[in-house]
Amino acid sequence: MTTPEPPDSIPHRPRKGGRKASPLAQKQRHVVSVRLTDAEHERLTTEADRYQLSQGEVLRSVWLKQDTAAKLQAPPTPEQARQLAQLAGMAANLNQLTKLAHLGQDQRTGATTVLGQMHHLLKRLAGEGS
Repeated sequence: MTTPEPPDSIPHRPRKGGRKASPLAQKQRHVVSVRLTDAEHERLTTEADRYQLSQGEVLRSVWLKQDTAAKLQAPPTPEQARQLAQLAGMAANLNQLTKLAHLGQDQRTGATTVLGQMHHLLKRLAGEGS
């Protein structure tokens, strides 16, 4: 049995509920997966609980507040990579000379040569960085 509607009532209009739709440009439509260590995950969970945010909101807020370009270094150019490899080789030579010096052998000329080369290369690297 249905109850009859009073004659003075207005027919029911369905209400539109929920949040208003945001412009398409502002919608978050992309998902990025990130692998974390146990310690990193624990820290993220703690921060999310502390500020009562989701883990995604915590990561997004940290990322948006940083100047990413200043934090990340560009990979070295091929010339810089070659110079850094040369510098590493000179450091190895200097280490060998130090070991020989500890054994009592006179290595002043070799050490002076390697130190001069390192100084020259470091000056060139510093000149490119500025």
